[in-house]
Amino acid sequence: MYNKSVAITGSTIEKTTKYDQFREDKIRMELYRIILSLYDEGCRTFTCNLHSFIGLLGADTIVMLREADKCPEIIFSAVIPATPYPADADKLYHALSDDLMKQADNKEVPSEKDSTGKAFADYHHIVCFYDDFSEEIGQVRTSGVSYTNICKMI
Repeated sequence: MYNKSVAITGSTIEKTTKYDQFREDKIRMELYRIILSLYDEGCRTFTCNLHSFIGLLGADTIVMLREADKCPEIIFSAVIPATPYPADADKLYHALSDDLMKQADNKEVPSEKDSTGKAFADYHHIVCFYDDFSEEIGQVRTSGVSYTNICKMI
């Protein structure tokens, strides 16, 4: 009951926030609410693709929830991509990513086709940020796994 896994993945920085601070705050609020809810449902392992901005914000939220003792048993699993940072990442992104990588409980290496380290079908739930007509959201839908697309919520 308490060993369910969640994947957090999505688009890159530019596509996600367009450097809009207000939009980033809304994404963070949704992540907080969703992660807390999934934790209450028995999800303990959260795998974050730090190459996606949503994965970076998700990882930051997970660490914050753990440090605040709201989710003391949460496990943060970071995906280790082939390149350390996305091409459009700035110095702040680099610093946050490096810090989060140090705080990860587990590190996973993704396959060529998979941005989360495992097939989507291996997860209980997927939290993502994709355009409704993107190829990636099509893959999430066809996986049969329940998902939350934050892109539609903000």
